[in-house]
Amino acid sequence: MRARTETRIAWQDLPAAVRGEITGRLCAPVVRAETQGGGFTAGLAARLLLGDGRRVFVKGIPTGHPLAGMYEQEAAVAAAVPSGFSSPALLWSGRFEDWVLLLFDDVDGRHPSLAPGSADLPGVLATVASMGEVLSPCPYGAARPVAEAMARVSNCWRTLAADPPSDLSAWCVRHLPGLVEMETRWMSVAEGDTLLHADLRPDNMVREHASGVIHVVDWAFGYRGAAWFDIAWLVPYLIMEGHSPVSAEQTLAGIPAWRSADPDAVTALAISVAGHWELARRRPSRPRLRAYQKREALAALAWTAFRTGWR
Repeated sequence: MRARTETRIAWQDLPAAVRGEITGRLCAPVVRAETQGGGFTAGLAARLLLGDGRRVFVKGIPTGHPLAGMYEQEAAVAAAVPSGFSSPALLWSGRFEDWVLLLFDDVDGRHPSLAPGSADLPGVLATVASMGEVLSPCPYGAARPVAEAMARVSNCWRTLAADPPSDLSAWCVRHLPGLVEMETRWMSVAEGDTLLHADLRPDNMVREHASGVIHVVDWAFGYRGAAWFDIAWLVPYLIMEGHSPVSAEQTLAGIPAWRSADPDAVTALAISVAGHWELARRRPSRPRLRAYQKREALAALAWTAFRTGWR
């Protein structure tokens, strides 16, 4: 599994009133709670077995946490995801006793492997391919256009070029003018009417043990745009799990939205993603994320070098 960064809040450490509210909403007692270890935030994440045999996944975070708004955003987007798409159903969400809480159907499974030859890849590709159809037109009315919402991703090379870090690679320094010039070129081409996850990676997917179906989870963004965006965003994670840039792209070749994507826009997005992670991995906040973000940056840079052909 991937490296985790923060200690989860355990079910048993929740205030009794909060646990009572959850069980009241579920109309059944909790007979077993399995806190999900680690995570990129210090929120609650637990799988609950109920007295009537049902299984539920609960997540939550104190309202004073900086990411509380993202949990509420996730609830709004998850409520809009149609039942025909492979994603756990949202059963209830709300605030109680200074907590933001979300209750989902539980998926008995694990994160998929994207490694070359993985038995999980066909299921991942099937789910990703379905996104352009099942999630169009965009079912979430408040979705922001992806180019507007992710404008911050498209000025990172400009920020780095203004004061190049001493450890910026020679390849990056050599090509800074081109990286700056191209990093915004994906934005107009990303317009569309598909609900985008905008953070598609293996730890935001669950492979159901019984069926092998891949479910997409953690809809913390929910933007509107062209279906090729989510597919392209997956490429660096394929590279992180052992693919070359060539085999990563070949893995996606059967997905119509990928085949029809504008090649220059895909290259520009690769550049933007690489700049985003190059900048993010140098930020002083949340230092335990830095090693993971460095791996993301290296994968995105490898993809960028392949797409541009720059030496």
